[in-house]
Amino acid sequence: MVDLSVVALGIHAIQFIFAIIVLGLTGHATAVVAVDRTSFELFVALWTILILVFLAVVPRVAEKIAHPFVMVALNALTMLFWFAAFIAVAVYRHAINDYGIVGYTPAYDFVEGLCSAIGRSYCGSVAAAAAFGAFEWALFALTTALAVFVLFKGRQSGTKTTNGTHMQGTTV
Repeated sequence: MVDLSVVALGIHAIQFIFAIIVLGLTGHATAVVAVDRTSFELFVALWTILILVFLAVVPRVAEKIAHPFVMVALNALTMLFWFAAFIAVAVYRHAINDYGIVGYTPAYDFVEGLCSAIGRSYCGSVAAAAAFGAFEWALFALTTALAVFVLFKGRQSGTKTTNGTHMQGTTV
């Protein structure tokens, strides 16, 4: 049978790489025009890095802290953050392309579309951040499902766990 700890660790590695990519894309977008939508996705990328370090290290180092409900809650919360972030950034990207800047600050009062006013790199960064955010959301939906599966598998089998996430060789 497949060891879910290895699967989860591989997915967490991909999530970490995508979070670094989104961090760079939203950092660029926020440096050009600081809008709350891109700033929120920047926050979610930083949150993800911290959570992934927790999810990867704590079950192996401090087993008593890694309660299964905490692991499910952190995965689910991060999944919701990514869903909200990528939807907000995708809607914002559509709005700046069609209607000009939405939610502008007085320093950036453009009538034309922001893509033509500043350049295509800003719009490309926002679009790529939305796409990677969608992938992050899907990956966190998968790891949340794995964490719930491990939680219920341990509860149904009556397996006593030391750290809440290790159930018959499975860790999420």
